[in-house]
Amino acid sequence: MERDVMSPGSWFSHRLCGEDVMAHDLHYGVSEQAKASKHRWDDAQALFKALRWRGAMYMAGYVIECLLKTKLMRIFDCRHLRELDEELQRRGAISAQATVFTHQLEVLLRLTQRIDQLRQDQVHWRLFNIVNRWVPAWRYTSNLSNPEDAEDFLQAVDRLRQWIEHNV
Repeated sequence: MERDVMSPGSWFSHRLCGEDVMAHDLHYGVSEQAKASKHRWDDAQALFKALRWRGAMYMAGYVIECLLKTKLMRIFDCRHLRELDEELQRRGAISAQATVFTHQLEVLLRLTQRIDQLRQDQVHWRLFNIVNRWVPAWRYTSNLSNPEDAEDFLQAVDRLRQWIEHNV
């Protein structure tokens, strides 16, 4: 695989089988997002076992983000997030200024059209509200959290992950 930088700040262009493929397509396909969700779960558990509470929570949030993006690509029969983004804009599900390249879990859940179903399930809705506190900016915090909060968060992620797998 050849790589050449197109310009500073832009995506890399890759040459595969005689076809140009944007680098983000290589990582944002449906199978890659599904695998990433599983790998981030493994990462979160490893960090938890290593007593790295905030790191475990940080990684666990990506489990739900990647899983919701996987489900959305399957719902709308899209191979990549870029294609999903275009399809949702074409359908009017998101505005031209909005994007699926977001970390906002509630936005992604709304796009699955299962938020009302989740709200009706008091236990899982409470778990979603715990998980929805996740922000990627946790990677910048010096607050290490604590084992109780981390365990609660990871348990909420695990149960919500199972709900999404069976209901979305």
